[in-house]
Amino acid sequence: MLDDISIFDFPEETQIILNAEVLSPDYIPLRIIGRDEQILQVASLMRYLTKGRGRAENALIFGPPGCGKTVVSKHVLNLLMEKLAKNPISINVDWVYLHCKKVYTNTAVLYALIKHLDPHTKVPSCGRSLDYYYDVLFRLMNDKNTALIVILDEIDFLRSDNVLYNFSRAVANEELHDGRFISIIGLSNSTKYEETLDTRIISSMGFTKFRFPSYYADPIFHILKDRIDLAFAPNSLSEELLMECSEDAANAGGDIRKALCVLKEAAELAEGDGISEISKDHLTMAEEKVHIEEIINSVIGLPRHHKIVLASIIKLVERTKHSVYTGEVVKMYKLLCEHVDIKPLDDSMVSKSISTLEMQSFIHFVKVNIGNRGGITRSISLRTTDIDKIKEGIYDDFNLEDLRDYSPYIQLEGDR
Repeated sequence: MLDDISIFDFPEETQIILNAEVLSPDYIPLRIIGRDEQILQVASLMRYLTKGRGRAENALIFGPPGCGKTVVSKHVLNLLMEKLAKNPISINVDWVYLHCKKVYTNTAVLYALIKHLDPHTKVPSCGRSLDYYYDVLFRLMNDKNTALIVILDEIDFLRSDNVLYNFSRAVANEELHDGRFISIIGLSNSTKYEETLDTRIISSMGFTKFRFPSYYADPIFHILKDRIDLAFAPNSLSEELLMECSEDAANAGGDIRKALCVLKEAAELAEGDGISEISKDHLTMAEEKVHIEEIINSVIGLPRHHKIVLASIIKLVERTKHSVYTGEVVKMYKLLCEHVDIKPLDDSMVSKSISTLEMQSFIHFVKVNIGNRGGITRSISLRTTDIDKIKEGIYDDFNLEDLRDYSPYIQLEGDR
């Protein structure tokens, strides 16, 4: 029988990682390296707010994964809170960060904001009308004299854009009073996100748009050096290997978060080997492991219906050995939902899921004309060759396990 205390007597190992928190993607460093221009861009959204002459502007920030969109936005809003604490304006201003892979319905967004303003709220997380949640949120904001700035990370995963429109119209509709507002900073990996929005939402939101570029090798080196000086034991990684890691990261798209994961994994491998310095072999093994985990975790993090749509595309492509049409995906999706007893989304939402999967680089599509029978549709193909890893991510969801070996037959358009 195990002793209750002895289970924490871990074997002695070489210590390289002294502060793992510094390597976390959620860590906000005291100084942001290589993003001065972008910090000023985001700060410019607050120019009327800080002077008490208006609200924070709505914005869309585009850029590849790991280019600093999230960390810069959070950093600027932290500085804004410091500024307003020293120089108060007539309203209270607060900010909220929501990741739309986890909070992707109108109700979920509204409830998260209500919960932020009133942590002890008795409001149920679901089961009431949308009007009810809007009324509660706006009443809280008016009662607390509070305006909100909301970061919506990976905004492309929002199931409906109506919440954006309603936030933008809240002042004009006299639901928020005396300078209170809700401003949105939407973050997306793809500039195509705006193409999915209704024109009335684009007009009402009046987004200011920024594009963050990828990091190149030199700033990556300094960012990583800044972190490992705080996280690692001295002399555990040579500057030569760190520069090599930085160049590899730059060549792979400049993803800082991924580079930090690689360094953490390499350090753990070295610790496991009882070695006090990270070697080239440790970095190589870490890069391979992180690449595999990144694919699997990116799928695991998808909303469930996106996973079913992706599974539908994979099953069809594996059967046909070529691209498939939107209508075929919709038919397969509905059969898969029925098999696992999940209520399917309507056709328009499936179409939006396909667009989101394309923006996330899982698939690729082109618009084609298939004649009078079908008109304009999309020809969809898989963008990645790591299909087995994608499947692993999909079927990791225990609600979808029964889909692994389920391949229903559907009539393909044109009997292709």
